[in-house]
Amino acid sequence: MNNRPRNTTWGRFLLLSFGMLLVLGIFSAMLILVTPSSISPTAIWVGVLHTILGPVSAIIGYWKKSLWGVLILIHSWMFIIYATGLRALNAVYPIPIGWLLVFLLMYALAWLLPYIKPALSSSLLREQMAPQTKLGKGCMIIALGGLPTIGSIAALAGLHLSRSGEENWIYIIVSVLFIISALAGAQAFSHQIWKQTRGKESSDQEAEA
Repeated sequence: MNNRPRNTTWGRFLLLSFGMLLVLGIFSAMLILVTPSSISPTAIWVGVLHTILGPVSAIIGYWKKSLWGVLILIHSWMFIIYATGLRALNAVYPIPIGWLLVFLLMYALAWLLPYIKPALSSSLLREQMAPQTKLGKGCMIIALGGLPTIGSIAALAGLHLSRSGEENWIYIIVSVLFIISALAGAQAFSHQIWKQTRGKESSDQEAEA
């Protein structure tokens, strides 16, 4: 029996939500400032919207006992990282609207993969968590080294470089690390949520039987 006061649980959750708000705010600032030569209104809008949307959705989801709140919170985090990678890439190679749509489709596919190809999604998650192939093990080592951390340092360093050649290399590193991290994270979280949802549906069907 759990005798923990409800207000204590809410207090911890609100503290966690504030922490996520701070984290999202930091990543949003990076999204906005990743190219110091131009401040994009779209980047500001995307950053502010997702910084607020994530924690608010988590609070509502916790109150309603719904996974949707967690889903939107994780999406906000992954999308800010993904948008930062795209903006860094755009600083070196301007992205046409057609290719931008392709990148957005890739992000959506990462979230939908467990529902479209469960077996493939399961294999990709296994390679992320407990890799069996050499490529997967290599990616795991890099990931444990901190892809977002390395990318964050590179992004901050890029703000202080003035020579175009150095700037371009920094932006390319940021774009690759952030795009890969966001796609891998979105697919991994989506698969976990898919497994929980499928397990709940199976339990409901067994209860009805």
